[in-house]
Amino acid sequence: MKRVLVIDDDPSVARLVRAALKAADVEHTLEFCTDGGQGRAKAAQGKYDLITLDLAMPLMDGVQALEEMKKDPKSARVPVVVVTAKTDPALHARVEKLGAAAVVTKPFRRWELVSLFRLLLAGGQIEPTGGAESEAGDSSRGDSE
Repeated sequence: MKRVLVIDDDPSVARLVRAALKAADVEHTLEFCTDGGQGRAKAAQGKYDLITLDLAMPLMDGVQALEEMKKDPKSARVPVVVVTAKTDPALHARVEKLGAAAVVTKPFRRWELVSLFRLLLAGGQIEPTGGAESEAGDSSRGDSE
């Protein structure tokens, strides 16, 4: 059973993530929290297989939460999918450089999450420059940013 943490101030995102996991045939438990500080604290427990993270949240934003999660040995290796309404390419590049496995822009299609979740929960990786559409095989990861 896979454990998934959704960090987003919009509860509808948790429902969409649950639907995508179900569509991907992933047995899972899902936990939800509404701010980056709470999410970082939960991630530090080291019990999750996947985290989705919004960037614009109260108390601690997603960028700061991601930075802290990737510094913590208990959460550093957990794939984080950033799900955000922000479309700034520089911001997307920044969170990828901080360690996000992928960035998905809201509104998104459920199949984008289904594909990402299948890949990441199977131990796969995403090429760092293109989000959901740029899945990479084991040896095709490029050096450019």
